[in-house]
Amino acid sequence: MIETIGKTNTNSDWLKFEGTHIPSSLDLDQVIFEYLQKDSKIADVGCGFGKTVFELDKLGYKNLVGIDLNPSGISYAKLESARLNSDSRFEVGDAKSLNFENKTFDFVIAQAFWTTIIKGEDRLKIAKEFNRVLKTDGKIYIADFGRTWNLSHYRKAYENGVKDNLELGTFKVYNKQTGEFMYLAHHHTRHELFELLKESGFCKPLCYKSTMFTTQSGNKVRGHVLVASKQ
Repeated sequence: MIETIGKTNTNSDWLKFEGTHIPSSLDLDQVIFEYLQKDSKIADVGCGFGKTVFELDKLGYKNLVGIDLNPSGISYAKLESARLNSDSRFEVGDAKSLNFENKTFDFVIAQAFWTTIIKGEDRLKIAKEFNRVLKTDGKIYIADFGRTWNLSHYRKAYENGVKDNLELGTFKVYNKQTGEFMYLAHHHTRHELFELLKESGFCKPLCYKSTMFTTQSGNKVRGHVLVASKQ
């Protein structure tokens, strides 16, 4: 395993994960189905190996595109899509510069995605890019990890992150079995997510709820789930 300890995640931090070993622990919250239409054109950005796309495909959603930086995950997803005789598409792509025209999608899904974006300027650039590829009445669904100060494991991680001159809420994630560094993660506050949406041209979220998630490592963590619209 490559050890890359720095102040930002690099491509190598994510490219070292292969196929179904790409971290992917969250399932879609039922609130998304209050806004998602069967004929919606949907982009799942940071799709990993296609878990969420295949979940939606089984439910009858057909206009699905999965995008991820990791070629191994996309290769696996394409093979699985062919095996399932699915119409879902998968593409290697960088969220900061999506290879789609303006107003292409009805819906963008960003699930357990923002936690991987460590630099604030990158988060804003990506949010604006999501806004760009959404249609005028398009919507974004976000489900991501929240700041969890009341659990000692995360409190210590946040404090160590500050000592390492990382942004508050950013911390190093290590492999539980080997102790090796894997990547940097950022846990957002509700205010951070709301401000990110506001600054990138989205309206106040149509719905929001606080919840609890279980991470890939089996840790409990606070979570944010929301849907926001361009208008």
